[in-house]
Amino acid sequence: MSLSSDADTNAGRLGGLRGRLWYMAVLAIACTLLLATSTLSTSVEAFHKARSGAEDMRQFTAIFNAANLISAERGPANNLMTASEQKRFEAVRAWRGFMRDTDAALDDLERRGIPGDMISRVRVQLDTGRALIAALAHTPRAARSYQEIRTAIEAMFVARDYYKPIIAWQSGEILKQDQELSAIIVQGIALSDMREYAGRLGSYLIAPMAAGIAMPPQDTAASNAARGRLLEIWELLAPNALALPETVAIRTMRAQAEGTFMRQGLSLIDEQMGLGGKTGQSTLDAVSFTNRYVAMMQPLGEMRNIYFKEIALQLEAREHDALSALYRNGLTTAVLLLLVVGLVASVQVYILRPLLKGAQAVIALADERPAVLASGPGEVREIQRLYSAIGILSERLDERAVLTRKLEALATTDGLTGLLNRRALEAYGEKKVAGAVRFLVLLDVDHFKSINDRYGHPFGDTVLRAIADLMRGSAGMSAHLARFGGEEFAMLFETGSLAEATNTARHLKSAIANHALTAPDGERLTVTASFGVAGGPHLPWNAMLAHADAALYRAKSAGRNRVRVFHAPV
Repeated sequence: MSLSSDADTNAGRLGGLRGRLWYMAVLAIACTLLLATSTLSTSVEAFHKARSGAEDMRQFTAIFNAANLISAERGPANNLMTASEQKRFEAVRAWRGFMRDTDAALDDLERRGIPGDMISRVRVQLDTGRALIAALAHTPRAARSYQEIRTAIEAMFVARDYYKPIIAWQSGEILKQDQELSAIIVQGIALSDMREYAGRLGSYLIAPMAAGIAMPPQDTAASNAARGRLLEIWELLAPNALALPETVAIRTMRAQAEGTFMRQGLSLIDEQMGLGGKTGQSTLDAVSFTNRYVAMMQPLGEMRNIYFKEIALQLEAREHDALSALYRNGLTTAVLLLLVVGLVASVQVYILRPLLKGAQAVIALADERPAVLASGPGEVREIQRLYSAIGILSERLDERAVLTRKLEALATTDGLTGLLNRRALEAYGEKKVAGAVRFLVLLDVDHFKSINDRYGHPFGDTVLRAIADLMRGSAGMSAHLARFGGEEFAMLFETGSLAEATNTARHLKSAIANHALTAPDGERLTVTASFGVAGGPHLPWNAMLAHADAALYRAKSAGRNRVRVFHAPV
């Protein structure tokens, strides 16, 4: 197996380790999420439920505020219908202030999404009752009849009755979201009805009182029915029934409502019905009665307001608690996830990544490339020991590489001249390179045997080294230079042309001929050489060598110190 395939295999194995590590991390994260899902989903559901409940309570409060304003508008309306001409301007101003508040509350309900047809129906009836009241306000007091006042009051009752579908609709919407709010809805409706029926109880006395007549049987019956409904609602709101929130404010206000309205207010009704109900001669005029009775009803409205405020606070506290629980559970989940991710990241940073670095270092050593390893901060002791072992291995391989290069140099280099030997040159020549154009120059030192015989082999070696130096100077780095054997040398060009190779041979021939050597006896000696040049595109090594050798033979035959080129026959 090759080094590259080994590297791919190792990288694949380590990559598999990394993949498995992340697979286990994803599995751990998934398990954590599954364990946290139930808690988080419960917390989210509880939070949404609490938030919806708080919002529903705000909506419900707005609904009952508008209902209370419609009921409360009857007080100044009754005063206006029974006021004298001197008090009419002040009564009109008070009535219009209440009308503005009622209309603003209805506008707010439209913005809150209450069905428009329900609100329009209430507005139409309110406009009908207000028109009757306004007409009576412009009629002299003496000319205002019982029936006209009774009709106007009844029209305002109907407007409040038309409002009941809005309360029912909103109650249904809330119960769709949270059945647990049913008790709150029942008590809220009861508190609102308490204020409404208390107002009706007093309004039934207004028309007979203003007209100065005995209370008609129909008003007496209606008053008794309103009183009975009022007492039923009061019992419904008792502490041992559908209990209101047990707060000091509600207990205090209920006690005040019981003393001020349930005793004094109902006593005032009984007094006026007893004194004037049969004769029409009441101790109070209609305006005085209305002002006094409305003041006695005030604790009922306050009790309702406190109730809704306390419920809103409870629901907001529940929303806050649910949000806090959601934050806690979410934070716990996030911490668990961070711990898992942190654990995986730590394993990768302090174990897996160093192992990958070590693996790459080993692969680099196998490919005879430098491997640089440095222990980082926080790395475990076993990784440091691994890096130390790889460092020792790198040093041993470096020593072996130096020795190998020396052996390779000895195997491929001529020891005398430093040029390539014949085996090395033939290895280059036999390499098959696609599209290569190569040229070979063979040269042979003329009469070298006679130089050895006359001056000795050491001087002959000097001549050969001088030839090698001149070859380097002529061919430079563009050719493979070799001592081919004895006094024969070779130059292999892998670029250029036949003409360029021939010119290089001629320059070298001249350089050799012009290079004088000093023999051991002091004589100045000139050496010459004969050259054979061959080559071309796609020419095999053996053919090129044979052609160059043939050209060299021709150069020697022509008298030596010649350059001959082999030209293939056409």
